[in-house]
Formats: sequence, structure tokens, C-alpha cells
Amino acid sequence: MKGSRYNILVKNRDRNTICYNTLLDSFCILSNPDAELLKTDVEKLAEKSPKMYEALCEAGYIVEDDCDELALAAQEYDEAINDPSTFYLTLLPSLDCNLRCWYCFEKHVVGSHLTPAVSDSIFAFVKEKLADENIKQLQVELFGGEPLLYFETELYPLLKKIKDAAVEAEKYVSFFFVTNAVCINEGNIPLFEELNASFQISIDGSKERHDKVKYIPESGEGTFDSMLKTVKALTERLDSVYINLRINYDDETLPKMPELIEQLGDIDRNKIGVHLERVWQTGGSPFDNEELQAIIHQWMANGFKVSYMNMGRRSFSCKASAKNQAVISWNGAVYKCSGRDFTDSHQEGQLMQDGTIKWDDEKLKKRLDIVTWDNPMCRECKFLPLCWGPCCQKQLETPGDFERYCQKRNMEMGIAEFVKYKFNNAYINPANYIERI
Repeated sequence: MKGSRYNILVKNRDRNTICYNTLLDSFCILSNPDAELLKTDVEKLAEKSPKMYEALCEAGYIVEDDCDELALAAQEYDEAINDPSTFYLTLLPSLDCNLRCWYCFEKHVVGSHLTPAVSDSIFAFVKEKLADENIKQLQVELFGGEPLLYFETELYPLLKKIKDAAVEAEKYVSFFFVTNAVCINEGNIPLFEELNASFQISIDGSKERHDKVKYIPESGEGTFDSMLKTVKALTERLDSVYINLRINYDDETLPKMPELIEQLGDIDRNKIGVHLERVWQTGGSPFDNEELQAIIHQWMANGFKVSYMNMGRRSFSCKASAKNQAVISWNGAVYKCSGRDFTDSHQEGQLMQDGTIKWDDEKLKKRLDIVTWDNPMCRECKFLPLCWGPCCQKQLETPGDFERYCQKRNMEMGIAEFVKYKFNNAYINPANYIERI
């Protein structure tokens, strides 16, 4: 028997040791002597602590000598990207936007919106997928631009048709809106309830900072107050809603984050999570941003689930690696990646009038042939099941430059601090917190 290659052991001062297994995405607490034996001599662990040894074997922290865990991870990845049961569909109903955030990477197409012809073709595409007996669920993400610019007149009628068709076909469908929330109001909230919608709503910290970034260009009016009102209204009025509150931060954002935590003090923690993502143009301080670590701790101490970077347990790096996935724009242009501007150079297909997609087979094959984790750096990494390597888009752009995009190497905290954050996030009760290093 041997310790799992995906065990990460972190001492909690002198009291005990946290063991986090990234493949299992689970934790156990060990005495320091048992932790040392798990790392160096599992046979002696069996002798000294037989009950603990048995429990660790049963849970997967100790595996058979001939167990190839990398092969198991590889199989998981392969099954996930080739999964016939789920189709990931991203719709871009407009590439225009009502805001002009300085860090936005997109080239906005002013006045762009769905035409009846493209809407009909999208619905024909969805109907064909729902008729596929292998497909059991359709995950629809609404992105842009700002996807809600023409929500009531153009987008909602299409999504309602999709939902009704899914119900008729006895297939599961979900709708996830990535939005700045400016277009959500008292009048259209019931429409989101009909769709059982969930959301990612972006925010740039406290009111002062947010309003400098997200404001109405014509008037200069900030959007923080309306955004906060909308978030609270959605959690109060929609029974099953979940909101991922994405906080785009830089070094100016962090000092006033406690103000935002206080303003969200009365919100339902079961309906909202917080995701912290550095504005990519601002760089960072790998492994030693104590202010960020303190803010993460403060969010959790106030009962919020927190995600940081793209490091949650999943089965592939990005949906763009999945065969059953497409991004369809307002004009019928089709892409795989939603993390780049939607220009001709990135287009990989075209939606036809009958609802079929005419793919650029050479581009598509080149992307799908990439196995994102299959490189020397990732194969040896304990974080593989959390990350799966640089996404296929980055590998297309800079082949072989794995270190540049390594998430672990760009974290603003060390491995020990990351494990403690993950532990505290899994056991959100502040009474269970492990002390920060």
C-alpha cells in the first residue's frame, strides 16, 4: 500500500495536520505522527494506528501499490470531454454593452442583437439536440456583451421556447446569465423565475471603487446601488436562485472590501457565493498577498462560500475542450472559446438556417486534439484534478508555454494557505476555522 499521490499535508501549527486529497476533493485531520507516517511509511502507520490506517485506505488516502491514479484522472478527463449526456450551449444575444469597463477584452458591436431568423435557427439547433437520445441535459449560458439588453423582447421568448421544448422532451435544461445586472428590474424578475435562472453578477468591490469602473457612459451614473438592490431582490423573490457574485479585484479594491461584506450582511448565504478574480491586466503578488488572504478569511468568517481562481474540483480545464459544446453569437457565428473577443479570427463555425453548424473542421480538430493536462509539468502536479492544465485556447496561442499559464504558480498565496482556505470553505462554520498561518 502507498499514500495517494494527490495527498497534500499541511501542518496546523503544532496541533495536527490537514490532509487534502485533490483527486477525492476531501479532507481529513491527522495527528502529526500519523501524518508523517502517511507520507513516509504506511506500513508502520498500519502498525501504530490501525484504525486510522483502515479509515484512510477505505477513503482513498492510501491506495494499492499498483494503483495508477494518474491513469484514473486521465480516464475521468476523457469521459468528461466526450460525455454524450450533456450539451454546453453558450448564447451571445448581443455583443453590445451598456457599460464600458476599462478591463473588458471584447470589441463591442454597437446595436447587435438577435434577429428572428437567427433566433429560429438557434431553436432548430436546440430541438435537434433535445431529440438526441444520448443527451439528457442542456446547460445554457447567456453571455455577451451584455446578454440582457434585449431580454424581454428577444431573448426571453427564445429561452421560454427552449425550456418548453426541453420539458416536452423530458430533458433537463438550465439557464445561467453572466450579467452586470443593470437590465434586471422589478418588472422582469418573474420571467427569470419562470426560467429557474441562476446568475453570475460582476462587481468591483465597494461602491466607491465599483462606480469608477461600472457606470453608464452617457450619464456617468454609477451602477453599484442598483446592482446591490437587484442582487437582494433576486435572492428574496426567486426561491431557487443562485448568484455567483464575481468580484473583479486589484490592489485598490481590497482595502475597502469590508464595506461590501457589511452591505451584504442580511443576504441569504444559501443563495449567493463569492468568487474573487484579479483583473488580469494588474498583475499580482504570487504566494504573499496577505491582504487578499485576510479578505478571503473575512468573507468566510461572515458565512459566505468563497471561490478563488479557477481551482474548484471538476473534470476538465474548460468547456471549450468538450465535444458537446458550442458558443453561438447574435449573427450565427460559432465559437468554442468565450474568453476571447468574438472576431473572425476566432470564429470556428457558422450556424446554418436549418439549425446545423458548419464547423471549420481543421480548427475544430486542432482544438479538440489538445489534452490540456498531458505535459510534463501537469502530469507531476498534485493540483491536476483542480486545474487540468492551461486551457486549450491558451495552448493554441502559445504551444508548449505551460508555466506561463500555470494557475498554481500564479496564486497569491502559498500551498499551505490555499489548503487552509479550501478547508475553511468546506466547513463554513467559523467555529471550525483553522487558524491562518
